[in-house]
Amino acid sequence: MASSSLKPDSPAGSPPADAMTPELERLRRVWQTLGRDDPLWAVLSHADKRSGRWKPDEFLATGQIEIDTQLAALAAAGYPKARGLALDFGCGAGRLTRALAGHFVRVIGLDVAASMIETAKLLNADLGNVDFRVNASAHIDAVTDGSVDFVFSHMVLQHIPGALATAYVDEFLRVLAPGGVAAFQFVDGVDDSPRGRLYGMASNRWLNPLRQVMWRRRDVFEMHSLPEDALLRLLERHPSMRLLHAMDDGSAGAGWRGRRWIVANEAAMPERIACDGYVIYADPTDLHIGAPLLGGHVHESHVATVLRERVRKDDVVLDIGGNIGILALLAASLVGPQGRVVVVEPIPHNRSLLERSARASGFDHLRVLAGAAGDRAGVLELRTHPSTSNSATPAASGDRLRAPEGVTVRVPLLVLDDALPHLERLDLVKIDIEGMEPLAMRGLERTLARFRPTILSEFHPWAIERATRSNPVDYLGWLRRFYPAITILHRDGTRERHTDPQRVMTAWKIANDRAGADGRLHLDLLIEP
Repeated sequence: MASSSLKPDSPAGSPPADAMTPELERLRRVWQTLGRDDPLWAVLSHADKRSGRWKPDEFLATGQIEIDTQLAALAAAGYPKARGLALDFGCGAGRLTRALAGHFVRVIGLDVAASMIETAKLLNADLGNVDFRVNASAHIDAVTDGSVDFVFSHMVLQHIPGALATAYVDEFLRVLAPGGVAAFQFVDGVDDSPRGRLYGMASNRWLNPLRQVMWRRRDVFEMHSLPEDALLRLLERHPSMRLLHAMDDGSAGAGWRGRRWIVANEAAMPERIACDGYVIYADPTDLHIGAPLLGGHVHESHVATVLRERVRKDDVVLDIGGNIGILALLAASLVGPQGRVVVVEPIPHNRSLLERSARASGFDHLRVLAGAAGDRAGVLELRTHPSTSNSATPAASGDRLRAPEGVTVRVPLLVLDDALPHLERLDLVKIDIEGMEPLAMRGLERTLARFRPTILSEFHPWAIERATRSNPVDYLGWLRRFYPAITILHRDGTRERHTDPQRVMTAWKIANDRAGADGRLHLDLLIEP
């Protein structure tokens, strides 16, 4: 599986305790039981298929018809714009996930019940592009913002209590990529039929015993309504999302007013840039990196030159502050499939572009760690802005990030010595995190002492003083404990080697004076054993 965000995994069926509300725990328990007793009938509850009478091939064929029909209708409207990643939410036994696998490069199937996931894996063991996961959480875990081209959910939200179902729809919109589309069915309420009026008067508390008798089941699924008005209010909070279609859907059965929504993300599509042996996806609205790249500008060519000189086949590279992955993807092309590249990046949109580039490039050996690096675990506040892929702590933010249109995001703060415990080697570290370098490197101290990797570090005294309230020269002195000298990589390609940290500081001041940058110009440093 290419370039998935790395997050701690929970044992199958054992989600973190803080993720489980009482209603979610009940939902998980019910579907865990149904998945053990009769998983195919629980997904498609045809009267003549109860007690294991679904034939697997016949069951899976119904999913193929459904997906082919839905995607054909969407294609007529021009969606989804790309077919990289699809998400089957509430995948059950993998009926629809399997069909999606024939249309998308990669598919993720999520379900609340481990028993359902076990069945899905057995029925789809022959597929190499499907990832089935237990997701017993009120969120869609380990799926990056803006990374999914097609979200599909059918006969799932109707079984989830309304507040929780609304939160899941919000998650659909969070993960939906620019040019992507979400199609999901839900129940808006009961209809005017006698059965509908009965359902409207009787709660699940009274209907469940009747269902248990009729279906001869130890546990039964419930029906829950999700008012369409609540979803319309939710959609208003996502300005790039547009409701393409809202239509009646009869799959919930008699008595229920079923609905199906088709929502498209009309944000600017990332554009593909062909490089030597790989591709980069860039956002044209990113004025700092994306737009210049698309205009033919080479990003930090003096740093890229050093990567080409120092990185070898099979190396292990750590990129702290990967942004959209320009240097990480170059490193992945250099180390080859037997090497490894780990990228640490806090901003979800950047991770989404990076992972999309890695998938398109076939870089299964590139992994993304979601968060910011520091010397302690916790949460860090960063400022970012819709017009840039950059981010920084509020104290170290420039004018653009501090502007009213900018936003503050809270991201996980990681100690990399603890987050990367299984490294067997580390050949090069590239770090560029807007002044947080001293704290991040202290959080990597044991790894540096063990492997003595080559380091490519941004050195920005103005940002270091504001982000960490520490002396920039002290950071260089700390690095000198591990390395004999520091080489300045000037933008014109010249290099300047020093053993005295104060000389590096003097060079930074000279460079800023020449550029009239008032301390806002950084240096790039090469530090080698």
